[in-house]
Amino acid sequence: MSSLRQLHQQLKQCDNYQQWLEIATKIDLKTGMEAWRNCESSADYPYQLLEEHIIKLQALLRDKNYHELAFFIKESLHRTLGELGEVQLYQHALSGTKKLIEHYLNLVILALNTLCDKPIPGINEHDKLALLSQAEKNFGRPALMLSGGGTFGIYHVGVVSALLNQNLLPNIISGTSMGSIAAGMVACHHDHELKAILSTPEKSHYKPLKRLSITSVWSHKALLDPQQLQQCLETNIGNYTFKEAFDRTGREVSITVSPARTGLKPRILNHQTTPNVLIYSAAKASCSVPGLFPPSQLEERPPQGKIVPYLEGELWVDGSFASDIPRQRISRLNNVNYFIVSQANPHIVPFISHRQQTGLIATFKDIAVTSAYAQGNTLLKVARRRLPKQPWRSWLNHASFFFDQDYLGDINLHPDFPPSWYLKFMINPNEGERDYLLKMGESSTWPKLAMIRDQTRISNALQACVTRLSEHSSKQTKTTNDQTTTEKSLSNKKSKPLLM
Repeated sequence: MSSLRQLHQQLKQCDNYQQWLEIATKIDLKTGMEAWRNCESSADYPYQLLEEHIIKLQALLRDKNYHELAFFIKESLHRTLGELGEVQLYQHALSGTKKLIEHYLNLVILALNTLCDKPIPGINEHDKLALLSQAEKNFGRPALMLSGGGTFGIYHVGVVSALLNQNLLPNIISGTSMGSIAAGMVACHHDHELKAILSTPEKSHYKPLKRLSITSVWSHKALLDPQQLQQCLETNIGNYTFKEAFDRTGREVSITVSPARTGLKPRILNHQTTPNVLIYSAAKASCSVPGLFPPSQLEERPPQGKIVPYLEGELWVDGSFASDIPRQRISRLNNVNYFIVSQANPHIVPFISHRQQTGLIATFKDIAVTSAYAQGNTLLKVARRRLPKQPWRSWLNHASFFFDQDYLGDINLHPDFPPSWYLKFMINPNEGERDYLLKMGESSTWPKLAMIRDQTRISNALQACVTRLSEHSSKQTKTTNDQTTTEKSLSNKKSKPLLM
């Protein structure tokens, strides 16, 4: 039998999630964490209340008491769900949390599907759809947020791949700076197309950076070629507008851009706010780091129209400067209540690993980092107030925005680079480096999949129920309309004399 050290070494060398989960389960058995998962009692969650609710749910399902079942699910979720999302419940075992929690969630999903699919006395399909739609709205939805990160943004593609392969990729995705490239790829491709693209990275474009000549640097006031960036974006994303992509895939994808001049607010671009804007032009603007790329003009294509500038004359730059992880605005636009953040910014990654760790050292590190950020932000605010008209005011604004952001979510994924990798922040990767980043994106997501699955199951089930009921309602309406048309046609024929 393999030793614990050998198993941990094998865990780092896994090629896919199934291999990882198999080895993780063996480690849990050796360390006693599988027994922890099977033991219902714990101070980390209200296990006794959960046991009572499981018995109640089973009885209501058995007795087909659907009216009381609907009421009890709502009450049960309000009383238990907040505590079932505590991070410490997923820090013991590698393969998942308490099996009692999984059993409870299975029963809730079964109950929701039963209420959706079974006839309920006194409630017609239309009323049922309204009730479940309201429940979905009240409950909220999950979103995947992809940060900036320069070359490290390739890491996001691996995260997307890991989530997609387990059917856990949220329908709502936000991308900023280099994260906007991965978001744009997802926006324009169906699942099967995306899987094919991700399985053949050599066919995609992972070289957006090209130095300009000395004379071009002077004329562009930037170091890198915007045309090379645009070629990368057009190859990976295509020529879709936000509305065209949404109509094609149903994915609600947003891209953040920052204004190049003061006086304008950052913008969230998506099929609701800017339906005719071309996604590649949004990603180009979001990737335009000042000094490296020149500010970028957004482009739009109205229906049956030609490509024209959007807000002509207004230029935009890297979205990370003002809103790397735009949680509040995405929450308002898309009714999001749960954020999965893939964070690859090199100035953020070294300071966030301690947030997900326990113990005295992690606590002191958290205090030190939080204090340093607070002091830095205070100094920048004083500088902005005292130097309102100095030529470096715009850089003070950008620096203040960097410090004054919340870069984390409910679940945080981030790479773990050796120090030497920080020298590769803004260079095109070779094939080995590209594959290393993609693999790190996948492998760093695998330990979080159990929590992501558990915390998004009810949202996903409610969405699926609403979709099924909506499709069924549409078919019924179409059938009724067809029958009405047929009856009218037959009536008209009977009323007319036959021609001999």
